[in-house]
Amino acid sequence: MCHTIRRRGSKSLIAIIGLTLIGYITACGRTILRAGLSESDKQLILDMHNAMRQSIALGQVGGQPPATNMMEMKWDDELANRAQTWALSCQSEDHDGQRDLSRFPVGQNIATTWTTRKPSSESDTQPDFSDAMRKWFNEFRQFSYGGIGPGGTGHYTQMIWAETNLVGCGYAFYYDPLKGFTKNYICNYGPGGNVLGESPYSKGHPNCLQSGLTDSRKYFGLCGKLSRSSNVINNELHKYM
Repeated sequence: MCHTIRRRGSKSLIAIIGLTLIGYITACGRTILRAGLSESDKQLILDMHNAMRQSIALGQVGGQPPATNMMEMKWDDELANRAQTWALSCQSEDHDGQRDLSRFPVGQNIATTWTTRKPSSESDTQPDFSDAMRKWFNEFRQFSYGGIGPGGTGHYTQMIWAETNLVGCGYAFYYDPLKGFTKNYICNYGPGGNVLGESPYSKGHPNCLQSGLTDSRKYFGLCGKLSRSSNVINNELHKYM
């Protein structure tokens, strides 16, 4: 698995990739067997992210303090389009160096599974984002709250980065002649987290108003959109990993 490595890149838009690429062979010899996400896949991803963020905000995860400013996540199609394009690329097991948008820098989590067993049913080709997200989140066992530094917990800290409030993911299942049948999961996050030296959230009981936010209408303990009076953070002043 990989988490975000911060780089700046192209701001161009990428076209939506649908579920119509079955049998397509990439330039590097991969045969695409399934690509894209259903509406139920998207809802699962969003619900799990928010449930996990809520559990942190309310102090329900062992060894992790509660959060005052954990924002509710929303789905973002532009992030998803870029994630889907990268899931289909020949370099998709590494990070997309051109994923940043004009709106904000973009964080990225990647998970990949391989098997030599040929799929025997439709279900064998479907994504299992719940497993990928649980593995990312379970890195909390190795994380001690505090400033971000080098280590193996970047998937977790990106998932629960308080100011990150948008997510979009992509999926591709393909045959790689070198590795076998491969499932590739990509999630993009905005604004990206994992800022070196900074904590992923403010420690304390949920208090959205104190952070210039509103209470989420759906998830107790999470926060809604920034108020008009909130200060804008200049991301160019941060050092990203």
